[in-house]
Amino acid sequence: MQRTWRRLLGLALAAALVVGSVAVAPTAAAPTRVKQAGFKVVDLAVPFLAQARGAFARHGLAWEYVEIDSGKLGVSALLSGNVQFVDLALDDVVALQREGRDPILVYSMVNALTMDLVVRNDVLARLGVTPRSPLEARLKALRGLTFGITRPGAVTQLFPQYLLRKAGYDPEKDATFVQVGPGQALVAAMKSRRIDAFMLSAPAPYLLERDGVGTVLIKNSAGDGPPEFADFAFESIAVLRGWAERHRPVVTAYIRALNETYTWMVANRAAALRVLQPFFPDTDAATLRLSFEALIPAIKPGGRLSERAVRNQAQVLVAIGALDAMPATREGVLWTNRYHR
Repeated sequence: MQRTWRRLLGLALAAALVVGSVAVAPTAAAPTRVKQAGFKVVDLAVPFLAQARGAFARHGLAWEYVEIDSGKLGVSALLSGNVQFVDLALDDVVALQREGRDPILVYSMVNALTMDLVVRNDVLARLGVTPRSPLEARLKALRGLTFGITRPGAVTQLFPQYLLRKAGYDPEKDATFVQVGPGQALVAAMKSRRIDAFMLSAPAPYLLERDGVGTVLIKNSAGDGPPEFADFAFESIAVLRGWAERHRPVVTAYIRALNETYTWMVANRAAALRVLQPFFPDTDAATLRLSFEALIPAIKPGGRLSERAVRNQAQVLVAIGALDAMPATREGVLWTNRYHR
């Protein structure tokens, strides 16, 4: 009888210990809420996939995307604290720091110029150049062409002007620039032979290739253009330096989630496209695939920035007039990799 009671008492004590242990066990920390603002473009494939596949959640983040249609809105959202991450151009960071603000680039989202130059096929036949021609010959062929642009002073005008200068030409005298509008309007203008060429990121140039109207003569996104465009901090993620120092684990977790997702994306391209499609409901699958395949070569594995990539962009921005002087390009001023460690 005593053995029976002793056994029952032991079982009761064990049960009490189990219940007690469950009651006092620490609960998992609630995820840290962060927001990222940006244009809804395929360049944001990695964070979109990180959200869809749970990578942010696995690293303790509740990530939210805020769509904007103006770069100025992204700057305002970052400075006000409404978002913590936003993609900023180097000239934006320079201008804000001159105003006493403290943005800093922490992640290389796209490390090459993704704006590719497409030229009408009949024009290329007349000029006698192809994508396999030496770069110098392709640049020399740009003289006298009519370029379509989105608006005066936009990058769709500034970067072709830079290519013309690389060839030794005066853009004001040796080419014509016609304001057409956004990507779809540029494609239509090319098909109607209103313009000879334009420079834009995918998918517009590749839609013209698909339809047999044009050919991508200079594929900067794949490192086929001027060497400075191949290692070029084209699109980078910025944070406020003060906020990042107070939330270093959050920034590191964000970076780790992106890197984990990039590795999966490259190894599983077809699956990645299926996951991305709901983010772009108005884009057909073929067009999204063209944009996605053009983007991948421009992404730098690991997302680390480099002084060379920042300096290349700064030199081009000075050449096209977006910056009035060369800024300091050493680490710690406009950019840092400290949160990757």
